[in-house]
Amino acid sequence: MARREDRFVVVGAGRVGTAVGHLLQQRGLRVTAVASRGEDSLQRAGGYISGALMTTDVVKAGKKGNVILITTPDDLIADTCLSLVSGGAVRRGAYVLHMSGALGLDVLAPAEEAGARTASVHPLQTFADVKGAVKRIPGSVFAVTARDEAAGEWAKELVRSLGGDPVTLAEKDKTLYHIGAVVASNLLVALEHAAELIYQEIGIYRETALKALMPLIEGTVSNLKRLGTEGALTGPVARGDIGVVRRHLECLEREERELLLRVYASLSLFALDLAEAEVSRTRCEELEELLRHYL
Repeated sequence: MARREDRFVVVGAGRVGTAVGHLLQQRGLRVTAVASRGEDSLQRAGGYISGALMTTDVVKAGKKGNVILITTPDDLIADTCLSLVSGGAVRRGAYVLHMSGALGLDVLAPAEEAGARTASVHPLQTFADVKGAVKRIPGSVFAVTARDEAAGEWAKELVRSLGGDPVTLAEKDKTLYHIGAVVASNLLVALEHAAELIYQEIGIYRETALKALMPLIEGTVSNLKRLGTEGALTGPVARGDIGVVRRHLECLEREERELLLRVYASLSLFALDLAEAEVSRTRCEELEELLRHYL
């Protein structure tokens, strides 16, 4: 991989595509073209990637390189690949990769049929903006999925050139892998939103609520880093405090809190699984019965 003669084309000038192109250039690799449907995104990408052709013509961009990184939204990957192949932008021996955590390699089938090697590389990271992506990609774990060993090794070397840590992921496991990522990141944000809504009921609104919660959130993340999930768990379930848990559940029984009630009960069951080493078996069984009653 990452040979000096490799010419990289980035198709999709969003946060990840722009950051990847920038990092490739930082490491002395050649980015020859960037394609995007929007002029605004191309202009932004131009501030991070210098000397590359910036175009809304996917095929024109694809013909400029022998490594095509498709970083479009997931729903556009298959059509983008087909457009590249149909336009003659994918040559035998080229590499075509996508960076979706959810999709397998079937969306790149036209490229394979054209003689290209295909792979998927997905950074297990969250990117709110390009600047953050540039900072967070190095040091992140990347899931690498490929059809054959040679393509897999090439893709792993690409990840290393970005400063990432590659791990092999079987195609059949991609959906579960992506669910884990969504639970850990996206749904964590949703969970904090739920906490904000609870605080709004007692007169602590939005920015103030998040400011109040942030030290708690950061402390929890710090404990996770140091102690892992079992060691980081605190709170009533970790203590086996049935009385407190019961009061929480009863408070949430109001009709407008039904969704939150189910979330609380469901996540508390996962917490109970972590608490079993410290809480008596009898107490755990009582807690489980109580929590399942509300599901």
